[in-house]
Amino acid sequence: MVYDNIVLIGFMGSGKTSVGKTLARKLYKDFVDVDSVIEKEQGCSITEIFETKGEEYFRSLEQKCINELTKKKGQIIATGGGVPIHSSISDKSLIVYIDADFDVIVERLPARERAKRPLFDDEERARALYEERKDTYRKLATFSVDANQVIPTFIHVIVDYVLDQRVL
Repeated sequence: MVYDNIVLIGFMGSGKTSVGKTLARKLYKDFVDVDSVIEKEQGCSITEIFETKGEEYFRSLEQKCINELTKKKGQIIATGGGVPIHSSISDKSLIVYIDADFDVIVERLPARERAKRPLFDDEERARALYEERKDTYRKLATFSVDANQVIPTFIHVIVDYVLDQRVL
């Protein structure tokens, strides 16, 4: 099957944006980050949206954004960590799960980046959320990549999959 877009899913801080930018360059595709689009449209950060309008409002913006983005073809789309849990993704998209262990995510994520993620305020709560979501990510993914290895290695695995399978 040939897919319209590649949609990256995974827990917050797993590297979807960093991986997506590199993947887009290597595959000569456009890169779009759902959180960045929402922040630009709303004129404030995701944290501010959570604080002022709540998670439910943010999730509705997220779904609307994904619906709009997936109308276009040939993109690498990085989603927020809650997307496959709270939103649906077009079945015309290759869904790649960036599968990193929670401890690896914490180790890679600088404190200033963690501060931008409202659900990461309480690390134990974030760990519980990770445990709760990981099976859903696996189930929804077309392809999962072990993101516990060095980032260039697993980006190479994704590129090989896309090119070998001729899915985009």
